[in-house]
Amino acid sequence: MTILPMEFLRESFPKLFARGVEVLESRASGGDERAQRILDDVKGVTGAASLQIDDEPPIVLSASAGVLSSGDAPGEGVSIRIVASLPGDAAALLLAEITKAGAFEDDEVAIGAAQTSSKRFEDALAGRPMTTFVTLRGVPDLGDVEVRVGFNVPEVPKEPGFTAELQFSDLEMVQRGELTIQELFLGGKLKMEGDYSLALQLSMQLLTNPL
Repeated sequence: MTILPMEFLRESFPKLFARGVEVLESRASGGDERAQRILDDVKGVTGAASLQIDDEPPIVLSASAGVLSSGDAPGEGVSIRIVASLPGDAAALLLAEITKAGAFEDDEVAIGAAQTSSKRFEDALAGRPMTTFVTLRGVPDLGDVEVRVGFNVPEVPKEPGFTAELQFSDLEMVQRGELTIQELFLGGKLKMEGDYSLALQLSMQLLTNPL
């Protein structure tokens, strides 16, 4: 089944986000304290992400009080905090694999979608700009895939503040729970160059104070 990345961002992802919020609300109402903390973190964000696939006009996803909407511009009173670009063939392949595995039906995946909106991360970054190119090496059928991301900058960066690269096989191990992010970095599997001091600071702050 072919899923167009732009269609997914515009139509499907906001629905997945909303289902994640609903699952968290249900668990929180049943007394799950961690679910309540995650819910508060998600609902605390007012901001937008501008996401570009290849040369197509970007899709803007706007989050406010736990509601995510999509459009060609940020929602009223919402400013863009994240900009990113990624190749369409990689995005389409990833979506096809996730759909084939039935992961989009998993409540934990829906919660993960909701957690792309994080007040903790926003507060930790504190408005400071951060730009990076992330290269995933050895992706089946695609080779190396590069994603460009900027936080608190007006457009997708042409030059990164730092770069990061890892093997696709190592990322799969993280997804299966066989390897942690800490082990990736400490074991030299996550290779970083440039000024990544802010990224390291953010990672340590969030990892040592989990929800």
